[in-house]
Amino acid sequence: MPHIRLRLNLTLLLCLTVLGCGKTVVEPGDAPPPQVTVAKPEMRMVPEFFEYIGRTASPDFVEIRSRVSGYLDKIHFSDGKEVNAKDKLFEIDRRPYEYTLMNAKARLQQAEAQLNLANITLQRATELSKTNSLSQQELDEAVQKQASASAEIISGKAAVDQAELDVSFCDIQAPISGRISRASVTEGNLIQAGQSNTEPLTTIASVDPIHVLFDVDEITVLKFMELRRSQGVDVKFTHVRELNQGVQVALSNELNYPHEGVLDFIDNRVRTTTGTLLVRAVLDNKNRLFAPGFFVRVRIPYGEAQEALLVSERAILNDQNIKYVLTVGKNDVVVRRDVELGVLDNGMRVIKSGISADDEVIINGLQRAKPGANVLVQRPIMDTSPASESKE
Repeated sequence: MPHIRLRLNLTLLLCLTVLGCGKTVVEPGDAPPPQVTVAKPEMRMVPEFFEYIGRTASPDFVEIRSRVSGYLDKIHFSDGKEVNAKDKLFEIDRRPYEYTLMNAKARLQQAEAQLNLANITLQRATELSKTNSLSQQELDEAVQKQASASAEIISGKAAVDQAELDVSFCDIQAPISGRISRASVTEGNLIQAGQSNTEPLTTIASVDPIHVLFDVDEITVLKFMELRRSQGVDVKFTHVRELNQGVQVALSNELNYPHEGVLDFIDNRVRTTTGTLLVRAVLDNKNRLFAPGFFVRVRIPYGEAQEALLVSERAILNDQNIKYVLTVGKNDVVVRRDVELGVLDNGMRVIKSGISADDEVIINGLQRAKPGANVLVQRPIMDTSPASESKE
Protein backbone atom coordinates (compact mmCIF):
# COMPACT_ATOMS: atom_id res chain seq x y z
CA MET A 1 0.00 0.00 0.00
CA PRO A 2 2.74 2.56 0.72
CA HIS A 3 4.22 1.81 -2.70
CA ILE A 4 0.88 2.43 -4.40
CA ARG A 5 0.48 5.78 -2.56
CA LEU A 6 4.02 6.84 -3.56
CA ARG A 7 3.32 6.03 -7.24
CA LEU A 8 0.05 8.04 -7.16
CA ASN A 9 1.81 11.04 -5.64
CA LEU A 10 4.59 10.93 -8.23
CA THR A 11 2.07 10.64 -11.04
CA LEU A 12 0.05 13.62 -9.71
CA LEU A 13 3.20 15.76 -9.33
CA LEU A 14 4.26 14.92 -12.88
CA CYS A 15 0.86 15.94 -14.27
CA LEU A 16 0.89 19.25 -12.41
CA THR A 17 4.40 19.98 -13.68
CA VAL A 18 3.39 19.30 -17.26
CA LEU A 19 0.30 21.50 -16.98
CA GLY A 20 2.32 24.33 -15.38
CA CYS A 21 4.97 24.27 -18.09
CA GLY A 22 2.34 24.35 -20.79
CA LYS A 23 0.64 27.50 -19.47
CA THR A 24 0.61 30.29 -22.08
CA VAL A 25 1.64 33.90 -21.18
CA VAL A 26 -1.03 36.56 -21.99
CA GLU A 27 0.52 39.60 -23.59
CA PRO A 28 -1.01 42.97 -22.51
CA GLY A 29 -3.06 44.64 -25.22
CA ASP A 30 -2.67 48.26 -26.44
CA ALA A 31 -3.68 50.97 -23.91
CA PRO A 32 -6.99 52.69 -24.65
CA PRO A 33 -6.80 56.28 -26.00
CA PRO A 34 -6.75 58.99 -23.35
CA GLN A 35 -10.01 60.60 -22.38
CA VAL A 36 -10.46 64.35 -22.90
CA THR A 37 -13.23 66.88 -22.49
CA VAL A 38 -13.92 69.39 -25.24
CA ALA A 39 -15.96 72.55 -25.57
CA LYS A 40 -16.68 74.85 -28.48
CA PRO A 41 -15.54 78.47 -28.21
CA GLU A 42 -18.06 80.82 -26.68
CA MET A 43 -19.22 83.75 -28.79
CA ARG A 44 -20.20 86.96 -26.99
CA MET A 45 -19.72 90.70 -26.89
CA VAL A 46 -16.50 91.63 -25.10
CA PRO A 47 -15.10 95.12 -24.45
CA GLU A 48 -11.60 95.71 -25.75
CA PHE A 49 -8.96 96.59 -23.19
CA PHE A 50 -5.40 97.80 -23.02
CA GLU A 51 -3.55 95.53 -20.56
CA TYR A 52 -0.46 96.39 -18.52
CA ILE A 53 1.63 95.21 -15.60
CA GLY A 54 1.94 97.75 -12.81
CA ARG A 55 3.18 98.18 -9.29
CA THR A 56 1.47 99.71 -6.30
CA ALA A 57 2.97 102.64 -4.43
CA SER A 58 2.08 104.83 -1.47
CA PRO A 59 0.93 108.36 -2.26
CA ASP A 60 2.95 109.52 0.76
CA PHE A 61 6.13 108.01 2.16
CA VAL A 62 8.12 109.62 4.96
CA GLU A 63 11.44 108.79 6.63
CA ILE A 64 11.26 109.70 10.31
CA ARG A 65 14.42 111.43 11.56
CA SER A 66 15.18 113.43 14.67
CA ARG A 67 15.72 117.20 14.45
CA VAL A 68 17.59 117.30 17.77
CA SER A 69 20.25 115.08 19.30
CA GLY A 70 19.73 113.29 22.58
CA TYR A 71 19.05 110.02 24.33
CA LEU A 72 15.89 108.15 23.37
CA ASP A 73 13.61 107.91 26.40
CA LYS A 74 10.46 106.29 25.01
CA ILE A 75 9.00 104.61 21.91
CA HIS A 76 5.24 105.12 21.66
CA PHE A 77 4.25 102.73 18.84
CA SER A 78 4.25 99.05 17.94
CA ASP A 79 6.16 97.90 14.85
CA GLY A 80 3.96 97.59 11.78
CA LYS A 81 0.98 99.37 13.31
CA GLU A 82 -1.13 101.97 11.53
CA VAL A 83 -0.67 105.44 12.99
CA ASN A 84 -2.48 108.73 12.55
CA ALA A 85 -0.97 112.10 11.79
CA LYS A 86 0.23 113.90 14.95
CA ASP A 87 0.57 110.64 16.93
CA LYS A 88 3.64 110.68 19.20
CA LEU A 89 6.24 108.16 17.98
CA PHE A 90 9.48 108.83 19.89
CA GLU A 91 10.37 110.84 22.98
CA ILE A 92 13.90 112.22 23.46
CA ASP A 93 15.26 113.36 26.82
CA ARG A 94 14.16 116.99 26.90
CA ARG A 95 15.96 118.18 30.07
CA PRO A 96 19.04 119.69 28.35
CA TYR A 97 16.78 121.66 26.02
CA GLU A 98 14.53 122.80 28.87
CA TYR A 99 17.61 124.19 30.66
CA THR A 100 18.62 125.99 27.47
CA LEU A 101 15.10 127.43 27.26
CA MET A 102 15.26 128.68 30.85
CA ASN A 103 18.62 130.33 30.15
CA ALA A 104 17.26 131.97 27.00
CA LYS A 105 14.26 133.36 28.90
CA ALA A 106 16.57 134.76 31.60
CA ARG A 107 18.72 136.47 28.99
CA LEU A 108 15.59 137.92 27.41
CA GLN A 109 14.50 139.37 30.76
CA GLN A 110 17.97 140.87 31.21
CA ALA A 111 17.75 142.41 27.72
CA GLU A 112 14.32 143.85 28.53
CA ALA A 113 15.74 145.46 31.69
CA GLN A 114 18.61 146.93 29.69
CA LEU A 115 16.13 148.30 27.16
CA ASN A 116 14.05 149.93 29.89
CA LEU A 117 17.17 151.61 31.27
CA ALA A 118 18.25 152.70 27.80
CA ASN A 119 14.82 154.19 27.12
CA ILE A 120 14.93 156.19 30.37
CA THR A 121 18.49 157.35 29.69
CA LEU A 122 17.58 158.43 26.16
CA GLN A 123 14.54 160.32 27.39
CA ARG A 124 16.63 162.23 29.95
CA ALA A 125 19.37 162.96 27.44
CA THR A 126 16.83 164.31 25.00
CA GLU A 127 15.37 166.72 27.60
CA LEU A 128 18.83 167.91 28.68
CA SER A 129 19.94 168.44 25.08
CA LYS A 130 17.09 170.88 24.59
CA THR A 131 18.60 173.20 27.23
CA ASN A 132 22.13 172.56 26.00
CA SER A 133 22.91 170.88 29.31
CA LEU A 134 24.14 167.76 27.43
CA SER A 135 26.59 167.52 24.60
CA GLN A 136 25.61 166.07 21.24
CA GLN A 137 28.07 163.23 21.73
CA GLU A 138 26.40 162.14 24.95
CA LEU A 139 23.01 162.26 23.24
CA ASP A 140 24.32 160.12 20.38
CA GLU A 141 25.67 157.59 22.84
CA ALA A 142 22.25 157.39 24.55
CA VAL A 143 20.57 156.76 21.19
CA GLN A 144 23.11 154.05 20.33
CA LYS A 145 22.63 152.25 23.65
CA GLN A 146 18.85 152.30 23.20
CA ALA A 147 19.16 150.81 19.70
CA SER A 148 21.60 148.17 20.94
CA ALA A 149 19.22 147.25 23.77
CA SER A 150 16.35 146.91 21.25
CA ALA A 151 18.49 144.58 19.13
CA GLU A 152 19.24 142.46 22.19
CA ILE A 153 15.49 142.04 22.69
CA ILE A 154 15.08 140.70 19.16
CA SER A 155 18.03 138.34 19.67
CA GLY A 156 16.68 137.21 23.04
CA LYS A 157 13.22 136.46 21.61
CA ALA A 158 14.79 134.46 18.77
CA ALA A 159 16.84 132.45 21.28
CA VAL A 160 13.70 131.70 23.30
CA ASP A 161 11.78 130.67 20.17
CA GLN A 162 14.64 128.40 19.08
CA ALA A 163 14.87 126.81 22.53
CA GLU A 164 11.10 126.24 22.61
CA LEU A 165 11.30 124.68 19.13
CA ASP A 166 14.08 122.32 20.26
CA VAL A 167 12.00 121.29 23.27
CA SER A 168 9.04 120.54 20.99
CA PHE A 169 11.30 118.51 18.68
CA CYS A 170 12.01 116.15 21.57
CA ASP A 171 8.56 114.70 20.88
CA ILE A 172 8.74 113.15 17.39
CA GLN A 173 5.27 112.97 15.86
CA ALA A 174 3.88 111.24 12.78
CA PRO A 175 3.64 113.77 9.93
CA ILE A 176 1.16 111.61 7.98
CA SER A 177 -1.28 108.78 8.58
CA GLY A 178 -0.26 105.31 7.40
CA ARG A 179 1.45 102.06 8.29
CA ILE A 180 4.65 102.45 10.26
CA SER A 181 7.71 100.26 9.85
CA ARG A 182 9.88 98.89 12.66
CA ALA A 183 11.93 101.12 14.94
CA SER A 184 15.61 101.02 13.95
CA VAL A 185 16.75 102.00 17.50
CA THR A 186 15.79 100.98 20.99
CA GLU A 187 15.25 103.06 24.09
CA GLY A 188 18.42 104.39 25.73
CA ASN A 189 20.35 104.94 22.51
CA LEU A 190 21.88 108.28 21.58
CA ILE A 191 20.23 109.82 18.52
CA GLN A 192 22.22 112.21 16.37
CA ALA A 193 20.37 114.89 14.42
CA GLY A 194 21.19 116.06 10.91
CA GLN A 195 22.81 112.85 9.65
CA SER A 196 20.93 112.08 6.43
CA ASN A 197 23.31 109.25 5.48
CA THR A 198 22.24 107.12 8.46
CA GLU A 199 19.25 104.83 8.72
CA PRO A 200 16.03 106.67 9.67
CA LEU A 201 14.37 105.97 12.99
CA THR A 202 11.46 104.43 11.08
CA THR A 203 9.32 105.06 8.00
CA ILE A 204 5.62 105.63 7.38
CA ALA A 205 3.78 104.70 4.17
CA SER A 206 0.21 105.83 3.54
CA VAL A 207 -2.11 102.96 2.60
CA ASP A 208 -5.47 104.48 1.64
CA PRO A 209 -5.83 105.42 -1.14
CA ILE A 210 -3.16 103.52 -3.06
CA HIS A 211 -1.40 104.42 -6.32
CA VAL A 212 -0.82 102.06 -9.24
CA LEU A 213 2.05 102.99 -11.58
CA PHE A 214 2.48 101.48 -15.05
CA ASP A 215 4.05 102.31 -18.42
CA VAL A 216 1.98 102.89 -21.56
CA ASP A 217 3.61 102.55 -24.96
CA GLU A 218 3.51 105.40 -27.45
CA ILE A 219 1.28 103.54 -29.94
CA THR A 220 -1.39 103.02 -27.28
CA VAL A 221 -1.34 106.73 -26.43
CA LEU A 222 -1.87 107.61 -30.08
CA LYS A 223 -4.72 105.07 -30.37
CA PHE A 224 -6.39 106.52 -27.31
CA MET A 225 -6.15 110.06 -28.68
CA GLU A 226 -7.50 108.92 -32.05
CA LEU A 227 -10.44 107.18 -30.37
CA ARG A 228 -11.34 110.30 -28.39
CA ARG A 229 -11.23 112.42 -31.53
CA SER A 230 -13.50 109.94 -33.34
CA GLN A 231 -15.94 110.23 -30.43
CA GLY A 232 -15.94 113.99 -30.77
CA VAL A 233 -14.04 114.49 -27.51
CA ASP A 234 -11.21 117.01 -27.30
CA VAL A 235 -7.89 115.41 -26.37
CA LYS A 236 -6.70 118.57 -24.64
CA PHE A 237 -7.08 118.68 -20.88
CA THR A 238 -5.45 120.53 -18.00
CA HIS A 239 -5.53 117.53 -15.66
CA VAL A 240 -6.02 113.85 -16.42
CA ARG A 241 -8.70 113.59 -13.72
CA GLU A 242 -10.93 115.59 -16.05
CA LEU A 243 -11.11 112.54 -18.32
CA ASN A 244 -12.63 110.43 -15.52
CA GLN A 245 -10.99 107.44 -17.23
CA GLY A 246 -11.67 104.28 -15.27
CA VAL A 247 -9.18 101.44 -14.84
CA GLN A 248 -9.57 97.89 -13.59
CA VAL A 249 -6.96 96.26 -11.38
CA ALA A 250 -6.27 92.66 -10.37
CA LEU A 251 -3.82 91.20 -7.88
CA SER A 252 -1.49 88.44 -9.02
CA ASN A 253 -3.75 85.74 -7.51
CA GLU A 254 -6.99 87.06 -9.07
CA LEU A 255 -8.31 85.96 -12.46
CA ASN A 256 -10.85 88.75 -12.77
CA TYR A 257 -10.38 92.49 -12.29
CA PRO A 258 -12.53 93.26 -9.23
CA HIS A 259 -10.88 96.55 -8.22
CA GLU A 260 -11.75 99.82 -9.92
CA GLY A 261 -9.86 103.07 -9.94
CA VAL A 262 -9.36 106.18 -12.05
CA LEU A 263 -6.39 107.72 -13.85
CA ASP A 264 -5.01 110.71 -11.97
CA PHE A 265 -1.57 111.36 -13.51
CA ILE A 266 0.15 111.17 -16.90
CA ASP A 267 3.79 112.12 -17.20
CA ASN A 268 4.71 115.16 -19.27
CA ARG A 269 6.96 113.37 -21.74
CA VAL A 270 7.59 110.02 -23.41
CA ARG A 271 10.83 108.35 -22.41
CA THR A 272 13.08 108.28 -25.46
CA THR A 273 14.89 105.14 -24.26
CA THR A 274 11.77 102.97 -23.93
CA GLY A 275 9.11 104.84 -25.92
CA THR A 276 6.73 104.65 -22.95
CA LEU A 277 4.80 107.12 -20.86
CA LEU A 278 4.45 106.80 -17.09
CA VAL A 279 0.80 106.66 -16.04
CA ARG A 280 -0.72 106.48 -12.58
CA ALA A 281 -4.11 105.41 -11.28
CA VAL A 282 -5.57 105.82 -7.81
CA LEU A 283 -7.99 103.45 -6.09
CA ASP A 284 -9.48 102.92 -2.66
CA ASN A 285 -7.74 100.57 -0.25
CA LYS A 286 -10.15 100.59 2.68
CA ASN A 287 -9.96 96.78 3.00
CA ARG A 288 -6.13 96.93 2.95
CA LEU A 289 -5.78 94.37 0.15
CA PHE A 290 -2.98 96.36 -1.45
CA ALA A 291 0.42 97.07 0.03
CA PRO A 292 3.11 99.26 -1.52
CA GLY A 293 5.26 97.33 -3.98
CA PHE A 294 2.68 94.72 -5.11
CA PHE A 295 2.73 93.66 -8.75
CA VAL A 296 -0.74 94.06 -10.28
CA ARG A 297 -2.44 93.65 -13.64
CA VAL A 298 -4.11 96.73 -15.04
CA ARG A 299 -6.51 97.10 -17.93
CA ILE A 300 -8.18 100.17 -19.43
CA PRO A 301 -11.43 99.88 -21.45
CA TYR A 302 -10.98 100.88 -25.07
CA GLY A 303 -13.79 101.57 -27.53
CA GLU A 304 -17.08 99.70 -27.86
CA ALA A 305 -17.70 96.02 -27.09
CA GLN A 306 -16.97 93.69 -30.01
CA GLU A 307 -18.16 90.15 -30.78
CA ALA A 308 -15.36 87.70 -30.00
CA LEU A 309 -14.54 84.02 -29.55
CA LEU A 310 -13.54 82.96 -26.03
CA VAL A 311 -12.11 79.74 -24.63
CA SER A 312 -11.25 78.75 -21.09
CA GLU A 313 -7.93 80.17 -19.91
CA ARG A 314 -6.79 76.69 -18.84
CA ALA A 315 -6.98 75.53 -22.50
CA ILE A 316 -4.14 77.90 -23.50
CA LEU A 317 -0.74 76.19 -23.82
CA ASN A 318 2.74 77.61 -24.37
CA ASP A 319 5.48 76.65 -26.81
CA GLN A 320 8.19 79.16 -25.88
CA ASN A 321 6.61 82.46 -26.98
CA ILE A 322 3.90 80.81 -29.11
CA LYS A 323 0.41 80.29 -27.69
CA TYR A 324 -1.69 77.38 -28.93
CA VAL A 325 -4.69 75.19 -28.14
CA LEU A 326 -5.41 71.53 -28.83
CA THR A 327 -8.54 70.70 -30.78
CA VAL A 328 -10.20 67.45 -31.79
CA GLY A 329 -10.44 66.97 -35.54
CA LYS A 330 -11.60 64.23 -37.88
CA ASN A 331 -11.76 60.72 -36.40
CA ASP A 332 -11.11 62.22 -32.93
CA VAL A 333 -7.48 63.05 -33.73
CA VAL A 334 -5.78 65.80 -31.75
CA VAL A 335 -4.82 68.87 -33.81
CA ARG A 336 -2.66 71.75 -32.61
CA ARG A 337 -3.82 75.28 -33.45
CA ASP A 338 -1.57 78.30 -32.90
CA VAL A 339 -3.66 81.25 -31.73
CA GLU A 340 -3.41 84.98 -31.17
CA LEU A 341 -4.71 85.93 -27.74
CA GLY A 342 -6.85 88.87 -26.69
CA VAL A 343 -7.99 90.08 -23.30
CA LEU A 344 -8.89 87.92 -20.29
CA ASP A 345 -12.55 88.22 -19.34
CA ASN A 346 -13.85 86.38 -16.25
CA GLY A 347 -11.56 83.39 -16.70
CA MET A 348 -12.16 83.22 -20.46
CA ARG A 349 -9.51 84.28 -22.97
CA VAL A 350 -10.41 86.08 -26.19
CA ILE A 351 -8.98 84.35 -29.28
CA LYS A 352 -8.31 86.85 -32.07
CA SER A 353 -7.25 84.26 -34.66
CA GLY A 354 -6.37 80.59 -35.05
CA ILE A 355 -9.67 78.80 -34.41
CA SER A 356 -13.31 79.06 -35.50
CA ALA A 357 -16.58 78.84 -33.62
CA ASP A 358 -17.07 75.21 -34.75
CA ASP A 359 -13.74 73.90 -33.44
CA GLU A 360 -13.81 71.58 -30.45
CA VAL A 361 -11.16 72.76 -28.00
CA ILE A 362 -9.75 70.39 -25.39
CA ILE A 363 -10.23 71.86 -21.91
CA ASN A 364 -9.53 68.78 -19.73
CA GLY A 365 -7.01 65.97 -20.23
CA LEU A 366 -4.43 68.21 -21.89
CA GLN A 367 -1.52 66.39 -20.24
CA ARG A 368 -2.34 63.13 -22.03
CA ALA A 369 -3.42 64.56 -25.38
CA LYS A 370 -0.72 64.67 -28.06
CA PRO A 371 -1.07 66.20 -31.54
CA GLY A 372 -1.75 63.45 -34.11
CA ALA A 373 -2.96 60.93 -31.51
CA ASN A 374 -6.47 59.55 -31.10
CA VAL A 375 -8.46 60.46 -28.00
CA LEU A 376 -11.68 59.39 -26.37
CA VAL A 377 -13.83 62.54 -26.47
CA GLN A 378 -16.36 63.62 -23.90
CA ARG A 379 -18.67 66.21 -25.43
CA PRO A 380 -21.13 68.37 -23.49
CA ILE A 381 -24.65 66.99 -23.53
CA MET A 382 -27.01 69.35 -25.33
CA ASP A 383 -30.39 69.81 -23.67
CA THR A 384 -32.96 68.89 -26.34
CA SER A 385 -35.95 68.50 -24.04
CA PRO A 386 -39.25 70.13 -25.13
CA ALA A 387 -39.01 72.48 -22.16
CA SER A 388 -35.70 73.88 -23.33
CA GLU A 389 -36.99 74.21 -26.93
CA SER A 390 -40.03 76.15 -25.73
CA LYS A 391 -37.73 78.55 -23.82
CA GLU A 392 -35.88 79.26 -27.02
